[in-house]
Amino acid sequence: MWIAHIAGGDVGPDEQDVKINPGQQAKFLTATNGGLGGLTATRYWPKMGCDSTGNDCSIGDSGGPAEGCVIRIPNKDDNYTQCAPPVDSKFEATFAAPLDTAAGARDVVDMSLVDGYTLPFKLETSGGSCQRGVTPFESLDCSELSLSQCPTSETLGSSTRDLRAVNPKTGELAGCYSPCKKLTDDKWNETMPEDADSKDAGPYCCAGSYGTPDKCSAGPVMQTNYLPSVKATCPYAYAYPYDDHIATIACTTSTEYVVTFYCPSQGTDQLAV
Repeated sequence: MWIAHIAGGDVGPDEQDVKINPGQQAKFLTATNGGLGGLTATRYWPKMGCDSTGNDCSIGDSGGPAEGCVIRIPNKDDNYTQCAPPVDSKFEATFAAPLDTAAGARDVVDMSLVDGYTLPFKLETSGGSCQRGVTPFESLDCSELSLSQCPTSETLGSSTRDLRAVNPKTGELAGCYSPCKKLTDDKWNETMPEDADSKDAGPYCCAGSYGTPDKCSAGPVMQTNYLPSVKATCPYAYAYPYDDHIATIACTTSTEYVVTFYCPSQGTDQLAV
């Protein structure tokens, strides 16, 4: 297994694509400049079935900074057409600076299924104090999450879609789209993508006329098969936009995080942050 990441839109202080053998851990930094600066908008996700450089993967090859599937041409936007859809199971975080002693300085973290998911996982915390809403938090166990749960007949507006992300080159199942990502992503899809705030996609992306918490929570996204499917085995993960009241975890800056990504069959690899 390999762990890819993005921090503030770029590669963070750690190297990209860190290989982890079964049962092993890798530690990642949560700060820069000797602890004076935190990492913002950070994401970590697993990749499997890769070549010796951590590229050309069967799972998780969705692109990002320094990722091999991205075609980069000077003076042009990065081309992601050769990458997999970004449906990865993700650990997301904005880490406060560890040396920030200001009152209220907190890390804000979650496990996200908003775009979809690939592997089951578990999040555990230690060394600090965390809360999810008003409830103390220590761990989140989504180890029973399975691609077998992925809806194969999801009614989205006037169409019915199969949310399984199947690699067209190999025919192998590599993930599960969320309803929003199924409608808006242009990779491995049988139809042209919609804009997230369009009439068709907006209700499932909580955008456009559905772009407020009240409109979103009263909209069609709540009636999808995807939500009860993932909530059945992972009730406190971030499953749709505006699910933050359930999923967001706030921790003191001394907290250490261990994310375990489980292989589809057997064995575990760990990401320690």
